[in-house]
Amino acid sequence: MKIENFLKESARDIIAFGSPIFFILVLARIFLLSNYSYLSQFIIAGILFLPLIYFFKANIYSGFGLIVLIFTTLYYNEVRFTIFAVFLYLLLIASLFYLKKEKLEIIKGIFFGAVSTGISWFLVEKLFQ
Repeated sequence: MKIENFLKESARDIIAFGSPIFFILVLARIFLLSNYSYLSQFIIAGILFLPLIYFFKANIYSGFGLIVLIFTTLYYNEVRFTIFAVFLYLLLIASLFYLKKEKLEIIKGIFFGAVSTGISWFLVEKLFQ
């Protein structure tokens, strides 16, 4: 029974990488860089993502986690970091399934996170050219 509790607690800790609080923490760190195009990408993606998950009932953790994954890996442009970040994101998704979150909501969260990221990246590329 103790190992099951440990696994559940670990899964909850891992999904925190897709939490709104972690997203805000990343925004605060980016703000300190004074890289406003990069900050704009995150903010626009977050603003686009929130109504989508609300109206279409999607998982917030899988979406925010993907937004953070994509933009941080694009920023650092480092293979080792990308491998590490993708591994953490896959653990996040596995943790959501382990905690028996609704599968369709997880998939919709991933999809809406990707759509929000794509639109945000496109808009910022056009604005900051």
